[in-house]
Amino acid sequence: MKIAYVSTYIPQQCGIATYTDYVIRAIQKVCPLVDIRVIAEKGASPVKQDKFEVVPCWDRNENYVEPIIRNTKDADIVHIQHEFGIYKFDDRLPTLLKRLNAERKRSIITIHCITPLQFSNRGATMMMAENCAKTIAELADEVIVHLDSQKAILERLGIPSQKIHIITHGTALSDADKKDSRRRLQLPEEGRIITAFGFLNPIKGLDILLEALDEVRKEVEDVYLFIAGGLAPTASEKDRKYVQILKKTIEKDKLTDNVIFSDNFISNEEIPYVFGASDVVVYPHYHEDRSASGSLHLAIGAKKPVIAYRVPKFEVVKNISDELLILPGNVSGIAQTAIRLFTDKEFERYVLDRTEQYRRAISWPITVRKHLRLYLGVD
Repeated sequence: MKIAYVSTYIPQQCGIATYTDYVIRAIQKVCPLVDIRVIAEKGASPVKQDKFEVVPCWDRNENYVEPIIRNTKDADIVHIQHEFGIYKFDDRLPTLLKRLNAERKRSIITIHCITPLQFSNRGATMMMAENCAKTIAELADEVIVHLDSQKAILERLGIPSQKIHIITHGTALSDADKKDSRRRLQLPEEGRIITAFGFLNPIKGLDILLEALDEVRKEVEDVYLFIAGGLAPTASEKDRKYVQILKKTIEKDKLTDNVIFSDNFISNEEIPYVFGASDVVVYPHYHEDRSASGSLHLAIGAKKPVIAYRVPKFEVVKNISDELLILPGNVSGIAQTAIRLFTDKEFERYVLDRTEQYRRAISWPITVRKHLRLYLGVD
């Protein structure tokens, strides 16, 4: 079986590129006989190995249909990793899917993000996004989504239920030693570390975390907020101003001794140590996208307690403990949940045990076996 993945790919600083890499590495371990080709956007590194190659050949700002089609000629299955920021809203992707259908290629598309029209200020654009999601789901042979809420939207748009497959975002298991991780990252070896991970922008709620930190440190000694990340390569001026405001707030509120600001991109090699060094990982992101969080799954995979906003992106946290989900903007809710994790050993043990169970249930080997069954038509 030869699978062609159409996606961004490493070393591009892109969540879809990282996701695709995790999928491929897990499939290579579970089923090493599978022949894999990544038909990648330009910017990926070319690779040519036995049963694995990466062919960077297309650009999101050009007509990518022909270069992708040329590289799918010998593939049994074409699996497209979709995100609107990559493929836009025009007719190129529908045209690609129609061409694959005409050539009798079995097509599968993972739709990573769906946003309902009513939750966007960009009405016309998001109506286009809904219509685009419907069109590409209709044209593909099978559709993969990560969340129940994503499937519900596609069903509302008229996509048959049997065509939609919920496969949870995979989880990389890691067990980096806490003290070793802290030494490696030059973090305090003692005390409690609350971590916020990822690219910096206003929707990440870091201003809320600074308020919560101030409340936590009144009850917990030697507590730190580790802001692990920097601006994205595509950061806007608004994002840059937000970071400057955060830094001024840290100084104004005399939090300098309690906030560690990495202010740089975290490489894949460093990620296990970032989570290994953490005691709690917090996700106060507020938006209505129906999409899974790769960062959240990394934290769960490191067996770390997570505190997250009660929004669709983090709905899977309920599978560990619904008590870890906090209403958006509830500063004290974040702070008091962190305090309880730090001071209530029975509650902490409950959360850790549930995290251990869940991370193994959604590990990458388990997840890609579901992909393989779908490829073989036995899902």
